Amino acid sequence: MRSLLLAVLAAYLIAAIHSILAFVNKRRSLQRVAEWSMAIGFILHTAALIADWVIDAHYPLFSLRETLSFLAWALVALYSVVLYKYRVLAVGAFTMPLISVLTFIAAIIGSDLSNTPESFSATWLFPIHTTLLIFAYAAFFIVFMASVMYLLQERELKLKTFSAIFHRLPSLSTVNELATYAGTLGLTLLTLGIVTGMYWSSTRSGQLWHNDPKEIFALLTWILYFALTVYRSTASWHGRRAAWLGVIGFALVLSTFLGAPFLGGYHVFR
Repeated sequence: MRSLLLAVLAAYLIAAIHSILAFVNKRRSLQRVAEWSMAIGFILHTAALIADWVIDAHYPLFSLRETLSFLAWALVALYSVVLYKYRVLAVGAFTMPLISVLTFIAAIIGSDLSNTPESFSATWLFPIHTTLLIFAYAAFFIVFMASVMYLLQERELKLKTFSAIFHRLPSLSTVNELATYAGTLGLTLLTLGIVTGMYWSSTRSGQLWHNDPKEIFALLTWILYFALTVYRSTASWHGRRAAWLGVIGFALVLSTFLGAPFLGGYHVFR
């Protein structure tokens, strides 16, 4: 459903442009346009994913095109939660452009589904396992954005420069709370994703662990975010060090999502 995905892209681009303008100009009317465009795009995107599921007769999270599209959809869903819960408008100025880029790539690349294992579409574990992981990655991106905003704020406070961007970012306490919430959510989803993946693996091959590159990177990511969640519960780790861990953690997420599949192994995202 490439034509429908192009309509989604148009809506997301309008949302991205207006989110950036709202961040720069601090105008509520621009933010409303961004939110309505995002909502329309999300509805169309949901329809596109369902259409792909019906037409291709498998859950739309196997090929690279489907994965990027689903990740963009998950990011919109989590950003909507953040917007409702915290009203941190600055996140949209960074998140919506990324969502637009992911949707654009998904719209222009093709899918090679000739190698899709029959067992993938036959088991209920595949949709659960992959959906949990995609939403975990989306949550970790929110942690990354909150960490970057924290580091920018903290630097300007330290240097006492107070540029225009400083006055447009949320307070340090709000950013900390957002990072803690998103990190806890992401860790929970990642844990469930790993557990369902291990169970699925045991039913397919009788092995819980294959020393697969994606499994190893996922475990390293889990360890880092577990440490981050634990240390964020202590007063001494609410600031700069926790923010840097959030940045490093997202580098591991990128390695898991983009790097590990090219190393070969048990997992497939073609």
